[in-house]
Amino acid sequence: MQGDMMLTLAYRPFFQRIKSVPWSGFFILWSVLSMATVWFYQDHFTTRQTVEELLGEQFSPVYIDLIFARIQDITYWTLLCIPFFILVRMTLMALLIHLFFMLTQVWISFKGVFHAIVPAFGFLILRDVSKFIPMSGMDVPGDKAGEILRVPLALSAVVSVDAYPVLNKLLNAFNCFEGLWLVWVLLTLAAWTGFKIKKIFFPLLTARILGIVLMWGIGVFYEIYML
Repeated sequence: MQGDMMLTLAYRPFFQRIKSVPWSGFFILWSVLSMATVWFYQDHFTTRQTVEELLGEQFSPVYIDLIFARIQDITYWTLLCIPFFILVRMTLMALLIHLFFMLTQVWISFKGVFHAIVPAFGFLILRDVSKFIPMSGMDVPGDKAGEILRVPLALSAVVSVDAYPVLNKLLNAFNCFEGLWLVWVLLTLAAWTGFKIKKIFFPLLTARILGIVLMWGIGVFYEIYML
């Protein structure tokens, strides 16, 4: 009991200061960093040469130029839409967590949950940036880059299912950055609401795991039916 009180006194002042920062400030920061990450990937791994290597045997050089120009146009529109996508993603994450809190009779407002997960979104951006680390100093063809874009310290590094690449993507989604995200949100909500950590841990963990699986399922659906 005394240990829990000492732990609470240790982290609560820090997270109370975080609460005084408007969530819009974090939102703008994460949007800019996400746009920079997407631009870096497109600039380094989606080049005219990459498109030609993928489609050179199927289309003429003129048509390849048109395809590459189209990809660039889509990239620009994607960059502009990234803030909207981030806002929608954080809102859905907060709704899912809020739902599980209500189901377990943990009464934390949606606004409080949303404000808590906005700063934590930075860990997910660090996760995306970490995917480029294995490629630093390597001459990786653009058509092979996706094959090694794995998150360091992910479950896929321990349990690899090479025969089922789709499952490898799911295992890749469970990584150390998700753990940091979970710890941050857990401590933030405990500091802001006064709830004990063990009371909010299970519904928060369950909601996050479900969110990861749903995102993976949407990605699989897109690859199968939309590409």
